[in-house]
Amino acid sequence: MLPKLLAEFLGTGLIVMTVLGAGFMTANLAAEPSIGLTMIALAVAAVLFVAITVFAPVSGSHFNPIVSLGLLVRGKFGISEAFAYIVTQLLGGVAGALVANAMFSSNFALSEVSRITSGTFIGEVVASAGLVLIVLLLVEKQRSQLVAGSVALWILAGHLFTSSTSFANPAVTLGRIFSSSPSSISIDSALLFSLAQLIGLVVALLIVSALSRKESHD
Repeated sequence: MLPKLLAEFLGTGLIVMTVLGAGFMTANLAAEPSIGLTMIALAVAAVLFVAITVFAPVSGSHFNPIVSLGLLVRGKFGISEAFAYIVTQLLGGVAGALVANAMFSSNFALSEVSRITSGTFIGEVVASAGLVLIVLLLVEKQRSQLVAGSVALWILAGHLFTSSTSFANPAVTLGRIFSSSPSSISIDSALLFSLAQLIGLVVALLIVSALSRKESHD
């Protein structure tokens, strides 16, 4: 179990480190908002692809509490293992933020970047539902080899088409609280983003269940 938890810790930490570090870099370069958003999207998508590919043989590369919960509900994961994964992912998210802050010589700070509106809440539901749906369908169709590319592309696209810029991960959302990076998020926004992510999980589970029932009838 220890190698699995270490992989989940490192993978989640890398994602948070990337999104916050890319935020710091765009600020240092004084990048235009559109270019900065694209830089962050490409960096996160690239790290997601690499991390999922590298750690999948060890832990399955969840790196995300709503993915672990989705697999638990669908009977692909045990309760005790899911709990251990989720705790480890949350810790990894915070650790990733601390490393990103250190890389850019930023003092520890709680984010003041407010992101919550009715639009971003809906965007986060969409982003989260899509992410979980992709993972569950590919796993259940025994096409797990496509998860790395599919998730990376979804998050890349989500940065650009969703109003929330596609956090889609409670552990990453938690980590992004502990930074002054432009890509961080305030505590109050993070709480509502996490609620939206859980709603997205429920939506994805309902869709997967409906698709499974249709196939059984066919």
